[in-house]
Amino acid sequence: MRAENKPGGKQYPWGNLLFTIGDVFGDSQETIVHGAVAMELYALAADIFDDIEDQDNDELPWRTIPAAQAINTANLILFLSFKALAAINDQALYRQANDIFQTMGITACHGQNQEFLYEGQDAITLAQYFDTARKKSGALTAGACKLAGVLAGCDTSLILDLDKFGQNLGIISQIKNDLQDLFRVEAKSDVRLGKKTLPLVYLGNILKQNKAKTEELHQLCSPARRKGAEFGPAETERLRRFVMQEGAAHYCSVICACFKQEAVEILDAMNIAEEQKRKLIALVENQT
Repeated sequence: MRAENKPGGKQYPWGNLLFTIGDVFGDSQETIVHGAVAMELYALAADIFDDIEDQDNDELPWRTIPAAQAINTANLILFLSFKALAAINDQALYRQANDIFQTMGITACHGQNQEFLYEGQDAITLAQYFDTARKKSGALTAGACKLAGVLAGCDTSLILDLDKFGQNLGIISQIKNDLQDLFRVEAKSDVRLGKKTLPLVYLGNILKQNKAKTEELHQLCSPARRKGAEFGPAETERLRRFVMQEGAAHYCSVICACFKQEAVEILDAMNIAEEQKRKLIALVENQT
């Protein structure tokens, strides 16, 4: 799990998210810890599967062993996540938490499958992109927030608000990753696999009436789509300039700002104390 943490990032981000929400709504750390461990294990298993599917992050431990061995390990970790959740002593609380956990996983897998299907298409709409992002990244963060709310004893209306709040945080994270990974073509497989990341979906939609620009974008991405073709620093820089000049990076920043504002508005409408709101708003501010 430590191998997965990015340099300078907070260790165990999913656990920290659950503990932060738990602290806002009550002193329930003994119960929250089961959800925090379950969420960290689930997310790790999902990331291992994702890296194997995308042939990404070659330096991580699960990419340095045979794929079959890594898949078996990920399956083990996935089962451990459910075992961690089953340690909740209150059976009614466990059933509620388990339903959230399983629904989260099913929805995220649905989003992942949509992403695979879109890889074979020349273009998708912005609506299709955001639908997939809500099911994939949005579902994971929303599930974590709801899980924390349930384990902290929140009422139904607050749990629904935490669901919407988490959806926004997850989509913001997905957009940030899309933009960052687009400029790491040598290390990441998004362009090579034809993944419909937000910058490329945006460009595909605004440039579809401009054949010259559309062809230029295709040429800029094509080296990464051909096995064995060079896509080095010079090619990456040309793609970066095109994305910046055509406004895709600015568009992503604006969309992130919109989702952040929506998340804050959800918190503002919650029937909780101002101090509680401030602690949750800090989660939004950390998405910079």
